[in-house]
Amino acid sequence: MKKPLGKKALSYVKDILIESTFSEYNEVLDIYLSNGRYQLCTEGAVYSYEDKYVNFTETFKKINWDLLDIDKVLVLGLGLASVPQMLEQVFGKKYEFHAVEIDGEIIRLAEKYILDELDSPIQIFEMDAEIFVDIASEKYDMIIVDIFEDAKVPGKFETNIFLEKVKKLLEPKGILLYNRLNTSDETLANTLKFYEDIFTEVFNNATPVYVKDNIVLCSNKDILLDFR
Repeated sequence: MKKPLGKKALSYVKDILIESTFSEYNEVLDIYLSNGRYQLCTEGAVYSYEDKYVNFTETFKKINWDLLDIDKVLVLGLGLASVPQMLEQVFGKKYEFHAVEIDGEIIRLAEKYILDELDSPIQIFEMDAEIFVDIASEKYDMIIVDIFEDAKVPGKFETNIFLEKVKKLLEPKGILLYNRLNTSDETLANTLKFYEDIFTEVFNNATPVYVKDNIVLCSNKDILLDFR
């Protein structure tokens, strides 16, 4: 959806509530215009913020794209489709996207505000990502895990079993990026424990990428510019 020019200009001064809704999975789903971008907020977290969703914007800047041959991308946790949007509109990448989102209301919001402006083909699966990785058979060159319930990653996505299933969907030279929080001493400790005890057991060449309020776990440090 095109942004109303007057409200877009005003959004650089203050956030403007555009739509407020809810679902069986989220008691609060608010769409704001903020700094000229659509922002999706729950009661306790920001789910999407276009190119200002800096956890992935900054991580993508660190990737040496010449080392990757990407055609198909899997996104677990759609939000307002910030990942496909920034890859296409900021980084000039046009891939085929498969997106998994359990919340049909979030899918509706993504289709209303963002997806109709993208040229990249996007197929959306309204289902639990845990079930999707169990039944999926296609391989992907990049997999993004961005799954939260408000500000918490559900425990079922923090297991060796889940990561092994994700790994089976990844092409041998593909890359997995897993978004985690780093907003407090507690979230930092939880993320580092998950990384050290579980993530590196499945992806032994992994590295954490520190960005504002987040840590994005990368399955292969060799594709990052900082490590070459």
